[in-house]
Amino acid sequence: MEKITSQTMKLNKFLFSILFLYFFYLTSVFAVEIKKSDIKIIGNQSISKETVLNYANSKKEILNTDDLSIFQKKLFETNFFSKVDVKISGNEVIVHLSENPIVEYLVITGLEKNQDLIKRVEKVITLKENNIFSEFLLNNDIKSIYELLSAEGYFKSTVEYKVNQIKNNKVNIFLDIKLNQKFFVKNIFFIGDKKISTSDLKSIISTTEKSWLDLFGNSSVPSVDRINFDISSLKNFYLSKGYYDVQISNGSIDIVEKNMVNITFVINAGDMYVFDKIIINNKSVSLKNEDLLFFNKKTKSIEGNNYSPKSIGNLLKTFNDYFSQNNILLKTDYSLNKLSPAKISVTFNITDINEKRLINNIKVNGNEITEETVIRNAIFFSEGDVFNSFNISRSLDSLKSLNIFKKVNIDTKDEENTKNINVNISVEEKPTGEISAGAGVGTAGAVISFMLKESNLFGKGINSDISLSLGTEKVMGRVALSDRNYNNKGNSLSGSLYISQYNYDNSKYDNKIIGSDISTSYEVFKDITLETGFSADLDSIDVQSGASDLIKSRDGNYTTTKFFYNVYHDKRNRKYQPTSGYTTGFGQGLATLLSDVPYITNSIFGSVYNEFADGFLGTFKYKVKSINSFGDKDIKLSDRIFLSGSEVRGFTPRGTGPTVGNDHVGGNYSYSTSVATTVPNGLPDSWGTKSNIFFDAANVWGTDFSGALDNNKIKSSFGVGAEWVSPLGPLSVTYSVPVSKDSTDSIENFTFRIGGIF
Repeated sequence: MEKITSQTMKLNKFLFSILFLYFFYLTSVFAVEIKKSDIKIIGNQSISKETVLNYANSKKEILNTDDLSIFQKKLFETNFFSKVDVKISGNEVIVHLSENPIVEYLVITGLEKNQDLIKRVEKVITLKENNIFSEFLLNNDIKSIYELLSAEGYFKSTVEYKVNQIKNNKVNIFLDIKLNQKFFVKNIFFIGDKKISTSDLKSIISTTEKSWLDLFGNSSVPSVDRINFDISSLKNFYLSKGYYDVQISNGSIDIVEKNMVNITFVINAGDMYVFDKIIINNKSVSLKNEDLLFFNKKTKSIEGNNYSPKSIGNLLKTFNDYFSQNNILLKTDYSLNKLSPAKISVTFNITDINEKRLINNIKVNGNEITEETVIRNAIFFSEGDVFNSFNISRSLDSLKSLNIFKKVNIDTKDEENTKNINVNISVEEKPTGEISAGAGVGTAGAVISFMLKESNLFGKGINSDISLSLGTEKVMGRVALSDRNYNNKGNSLSGSLYISQYNYDNSKYDNKIIGSDISTSYEVFKDITLETGFSADLDSIDVQSGASDLIKSRDGNYTTTKFFYNVYHDKRNRKYQPTSGYTTGFGQGLATLLSDVPYITNSIFGSVYNEFADGFLGTFKYKVKSINSFGDKDIKLSDRIFLSGSEVRGFTPRGTGPTVGNDHVGGNYSYSTSVATTVPNGLPDSWGTKSNIFFDAANVWGTDFSGALDNNKIKSSFGVGAEWVSPLGPLSVTYSVPVSKDSTDSIENFTFRIGGIF
């Protein structure tokens, strides 16, 4: 009996303890209920009570002890206060605060001879005059200064500080920076089982050895951040070459001379892997046989090739884009399996998406100048739409193609407690105005040009273009405006006014034209755009002395009005810097009403893009044109077809084709083709340089009058080009050499253009 009583007592004590703890928990959470308006704030001097209370739960007027604990933590995290005491006495809460002092002055010494570095230090620190001071912020600022100095090459520099307390709860801060000498990279070494030449590896990384090219950058300044970036670049490069097991240890920085360092990367490349079998694991019943055939065909394209994450990523994107475009609720992921010897098998898993997810909210930020409607009009989704990853990627490409943003990101996030998606579009605006001057030098003399462009006029995404060209043979001025989304209806509207005067020594006549045009374009079907428009011009032809009888017979004034249209089919993978796909189109123009010389024009044009290797983007462009008059009238001289400098480089514009005597009179037909590829130039990507080689071939022929010599020989040229975003502005240079030509053709080997951005 005693045994039972003893056990019962122990059980009762245990239950009592549990009940007591539970009661204590309930009273601690729910017993204390404080109105936010009744909280008493003591010790705040410069910070108002309303500001302090804002850190309490803004959605609740009645707070419990948990809310008060969170409130206290948030006040500490502001760094406004050195002490935060929250005391509860019955239904009363008293918050005792001790404010951190205010910064009266912040003085930086030791950098008096380097004002530019002082400005950069001031940008990275958070403590400013009239800001709240705290030890935490000071320590963070000192850490940021050390990181900045290291990134600038000033190793082993020191930062000493002194904080002087003054009256009225204020402090003066003194930062004394003892700057060591600046270091530069002498040599870069790659050691270990690297399997790739040192010269190729140097072209991959952003760090360079010190040379005279340092005038244009600081890539030879050693930096831990840059070296970590280079390690990432090297690893991606090795992976793209098939080295699946590559290992690259941290790059070491070793001081070897007074202000020089050596950088060493240790690389273990391992074996080169190839793709073995590509397996499609279909876990869905909704796929059709033609869908699976499409996927099998795509996967066969990489079997036997070197392993590359890019190849897998491209296939994954192809599959998911295919689902999105065809409204198939499926998704794809993949897994890798290493095989022996040095082979990798890839399995793509296709699974169902159980439920549709809707776009709940779209938030746009970063657009200080650009109106939000410009951004929203360029995307392919809106609130309430079914979430579609393909439309997200299309929208990202569309925003980049506006060419008014430096950076564009579209992030998606699941909304809490729902199956909806929130989309955040963040942009970083860039200067969209461009002012440039150009020059061309050749056998036909010199031409200088001036151009003023704005791609985001008034923040409305409107393009404006003012250009002026002054040459020994041509003077031309043009003002043009283009609204890519006129009246928020998805249609573009463009118009221009131009005036030109031509005085060609190789044509023996002066030609003055005043004209204007207006056009609109819109997407009529998926990837198919229609452009329609109207143009009118007044043309005056004044014959020079010594001209042929044929040219003399064309003397006079002419009026032309023309209706035109163009149809474009765009199947590029993206509009902004495409790497695959094609465009094609055709157009016609009809000049009849109020035209002194009625005619019809026809054109076919297109382009093909293919990135066949890293750094090598191949392009093929073509154009065919014709113009024919109605009745027995000849096409007037200013409407005849000439080859431009962009259609066949190496030749003077209007300096090829049919001639009468020594006069180039243009033709009724032309074609032009261009094959080009970008090529790596060994310079860091951060320099913004591009190099290319090209081969152009073109011809212009056909006359509708007697007495002309139809020089029907193909004009072709081979050349190189370079573009560089220099400190002075964009610079482009082209040098081309004719491969085949007529004896009457005029040559222009070298052209360059330089401009500035604002």
